[in-house]
Order: sequence, then structure tokens, then C-alpha cells
Amino acid sequence: MKPNSLNRSLLIVALFGLCVGVAVFVLLLFSARTFNIYMRESSDGYLDVKAEYSEPGIVEMVDTKKQDSIWVVKFRALKSGDTAVSVLFSHKSESYKDLTDTHYTNLHVTRFGTIVQPGELDFNGFHILCVGFMLFFLFAGVYLFVQYRRRKKLDFFSYETVLNLGLSLLFLLHTLIFLVVDVFCRFRPDDATGRLLFFAMEYAMTAMVVVAFPLVLLLAFSMAVSNVWLIRHEGMRRTNLLAFLLASLLTVGVAVCLVAGFVNTQIFAFDPRSVWISSARTVISAVFLYFACILFATQYCCVIAAHRNPPLRQDYVLILGCAIKKDGSLYPLIKGRADKAIDFYHRQKNATGVAPVLVPSGGQGSDEVMAEGEAVRRYLLSQGIPESDILAETKSANTLENMRFSKALIDERTENARVIFSTTNYHVFRSGILAGDVGLKTDGIAGKTKWYFWPNAQIREFVGLLVRNWKLHLGMLVLLVGLSLLLSNASSILSFLISK
Repeated sequence: MKPNSLNRSLLIVALFGLCVGVAVFVLLLFSARTFNIYMRESSDGYLDVKAEYSEPGIVEMVDTKKQDSIWVVKFRALKSGDTAVSVLFSHKSESYKDLTDTHYTNLHVTRFGTIVQPGELDFNGFHILCVGFMLFFLFAGVYLFVQYRRRKKLDFFSYETVLNLGLSLLFLLHTLIFLVVDVFCRFRPDDATGRLLFFAMEYAMTAMVVVAFPLVLLLAFSMAVSNVWLIRHEGMRRTNLLAFLLASLLTVGVAVCLVAGFVNTQIFAFDPRSVWISSARTVISAVFLYFACILFATQYCCVIAAHRNPPLRQDYVLILGCAIKKDGSLYPLIKGRADKAIDFYHRQKNATGVAPVLVPSGGQGSDEVMAEGEAVRRYLLSQGIPESDILAETKSANTLENMRFSKALIDERTENARVIFSTTNYHVFRSGILAGDVGLKTDGIAGKTKWYFWPNAQIREFVGLLVRNWKLHLGMLVLLVGLSLLLSNASSILSFLISK
């Protein structure tokens, strides 16, 4: 992976966010200099509106108008300070001419000349802030998805492909939350207040967990079912319990996020407005959602990788090794890789008249009678592949060495060779990334495995890629959690600034 490319993408997203933030701040400075009070009209209608102030000279009423059955009363800031405002609506009907409906509120004028209603954290233009967040997250989600598509075409076997897709999904989920708030504000302006926006910001992560809840449970259930079948066919081993483990983690993670977000905190004597409670809820949900999105992106990329179809013009087909039987014959897993390479060999030879050289790769393990590369070489000969079309590599101990040592053999024979590799379907994506680590520009073809084996094996690939890129994930989590904490505690920050 090229970190500079990801850094550039994140920098572009950050610069766009800065531009949106500046534009929103400027617009708010103008729009928030006035404040609207909404009052639904009584059945007999209102004849007149007037305002009374506890502290005159702080704000003044400048306009009243009726929109359908809603009265909109506009106030303008005069100087900084606090005042209680009573808006009195006199009835039209002679029967109620001596009665008035009164709307009470407190208004705070900041040093910038903007008006805030402290109780509801309401201000004119809060919907602009909502649209600003929506535009930022939409741009980030779409831009990173475009980068994912671009990376998929130019250099699919890169962990940046996973990160672009996973982060894109995470940002688009944010977009959905603010889109719902914006639509509600436009259709119900009299019920919409700034508190609604801050509530959405505080619970955005928890709300996204709720949205993803059915999909996460379905994924956990399917993994658990596949694990049962795996154990029935392959036996009880620790490595065969990975799908159970991840299914449990997903289920527990969703439960913890939901409890943290929706339990009645009064039962535990917590203050639901506490910054610490809000922060803990946000951190838990943010970490869970981040890894859930990365899990989805990794699984999706692995599925796409398993269905790639390289062109029939290759010089070499590298067959990645894995365990062989005690007598030197092949287990179904490695046999499937060899058979896929043989199939490609014949298809290219029939289509172009030029056969690729097959490169079985793999050294001898401590419990193996011969090198894996040699065992596959013998199998290829038994299937009618000529000795001249086989180049065995017999020293490597893992996939990375498969790629490095095979590349060295190939480079000795052919300059700028066109190479693909054959492995099991779940292993294609990570193998392609490892090939890139040794400078081998390649593509992959996939041998099949049993359906119940796939999920457990996919989890090993997911964990392997996580561990390999742990520093990168740590940096992403710091950025995501920092942004999430800023959003979730925006109401507390605003309340603190008003109190000062």
C-alpha cells in the first residue's frame, strides 16, 4: 500500500471539511443574528402579537408573519446579554378577546451578535450547520468510494482498497443520519430546534449501530452456522472456532452499543447529560463501527478478488503452497490450487498456442516428507504437464517467501515477466498484497473450497491484515474517535461557551 496516496485522500477530505466549516461559520454569523419563535395558531385565529422583555434593549421584535397555521415571530439582536421574552398572541374571537396565548423563552445574545436560545440550544440557521455536516460526510463518502473504484482498476491488491471502501461506508452512514435530521427540519420547522441537531450529533454513532443492527446479526448468524458445519466435517480445533469467536464479538458489540445508547441511565444514578457518559458511548460505538466497516470492506474485497479473471497472456502461473499429506500426496486445498493453474494453462494454450510456465512453490515443513513445491511438481507431471513447463520453488516457508523466492527464479529466466498466482479463493486478496510487498505486479486466480470453510478462513485473512496494518488502524481510530467526540459533545461545548 502507498501511505502517501491515502494521506493525500484524507488531506483532500480535511481541506473540503475546512472550506465547508468556514462557509457554514460565515453563514451562521448572518443567519443567527435573528431568531424565530414559532406558534401554532388557535382555532379562532390571532389578531395581534406583541413582545415583553425582562431586560429591554437586548433583542427586539422586527417581524411577524403567518405560514399556513404557524405564526413566525422574528427577533433581532441589539447587544450582547440575556433576556426573558414573553410573546403574547391576542385572539380574534370576541369570546376570547381578553385572553392571550403566551410563548415564554430565554434568549442569549453572544459577543458576535448572534442569538441563542440556551434551553433548547436553538438558533436561526442550525439547519445550515446540519447541511454542512451532511455535505462534508457525503463528499468524504463519495470521494473515498471513487478512490476505491480507481484503486480497484489500477492496483486492486492494496490494503488502501479496503480502507477506501470501509471509510466510505462509514462516512455515508453519517450522511444518512444528518439527511434524516435535515428532512425532518424542513417538513416540521415548528418542532425542529437546535437541540434536535445536537441530539443527532451526540447519538450519531449509536444510531448507525441501530441501522446496521439487522445486517450485523445476520452476518453473525451465518458465520455461526458455517462454523457448526466446519466442526462437523473438520473436527474441533482452535483455528476452527474463529467464526464463532467473531460472531460472538459482533453480537456482544452490538448489545454493548445499544445498552450504552438507550439504557435508562437514571437506574444507575448517572447524569444522562454527563460528558463522560456521552464520550464513553461515542468511543464504544465508534470503535465498533470502524471495525465493522473494515470487516465488511475486507470480506467484499476478498470475494471480488476470488472472482478475478486475468487475461490469457501470462508467462508464469505461480502455485502457492500449503500443507501436504504424510505420503507426499496433495490435500484437497493445495490440489485445488494446482487444478486451477492447470485449467488456466490449458485455456491459454488452446486460445493462444503459448502455454505459461507453472511455478509450484513451497518448502518442506518439519512434518512433511518432501517440499510442497516438489509434491505439486509431481502432481503436475501426473496430469500431463511437460517437465519443460514446470519451474519448482522448494525453499519458501510462507506466502511472502512464496512470492519472493518465486520472483527470484522467474527474474533469472525472464525479464519483465507477466505473472499470476493460483491459490484458494479466500486467500487471493492477501496474497496479492504480499506479492506487491516483494515488487511482484501480479493478479490471482482462485481454487474453490467448501462453503463452510470459507467464513472461518476469511476471518483469518481479516485478522492477518488487521495485525499487519495495526499502526494504520490505530491512526485511523484516533482521527475517527477525535471527530466523533467533538460532534457528540458539541452541545456541552456550546452550553459552556454560553455560560461564559
